[in-house]
Amino acid sequence: MKIIQKFFTILIVLLIFISNTYSQDKIVYLDLDNVVTNTKAGKLILSELEKSKKAALLKFEKKEKDLKKIEDEIKKQKNIISEEELKKKLVEFRKEVSSFRQSKQKVINEFNKKKKIEFEAFFKKITPIIENYVSEKNIDIVLDRKDIFIASKKKDITKEIINIIDSKIK
Repeated sequence: MKIIQKFFTILIVLLIFISNTYSQDKIVYLDLDNVVTNTKAGKLILSELEKSKKAALLKFEKKEKDLKKIEDEIKKQKNIISEEELKKKLVEFRKEVSSFRQSKQKVINEFNKKKKIEFEAFFKKITPIIENYVSEKNIDIVLDRKDIFIASKKKDITKEIINIIDSKIK
């Protein structure tokens, strides 16, 4: 019983004498996806990437239609031509399909590489701007919006950053 009394006495004394400390850190958040989609430079990157993607897709669709025609022709000739000719045509067709898949994968990889390079360059340009803003406003921490569950709208600096980036990057 005396142990419990001593414990509560010590606890009360500690609670009385320990002063509350409040964090003086200024923490804000930034929606980087919004920055990319709503800045002039980000919109330009996205539109260029979309154009190259559409051009590649059109090429792929055309090639797929051509391959489908070849496949249909082979199916039509199946009963007419000899088995050896059919095998030769099927082997050639499979080579073309394989080649098409490889070239398609190559274009996809190149597109992803280009996208990565473009966004890395964009973020290299905007990082010093954001760092400057952070030092001017005495901000201690900037978090990405997607890493936050709930926060006050007052802590969102996205619009300010978009305006600053648009004024500094042409």
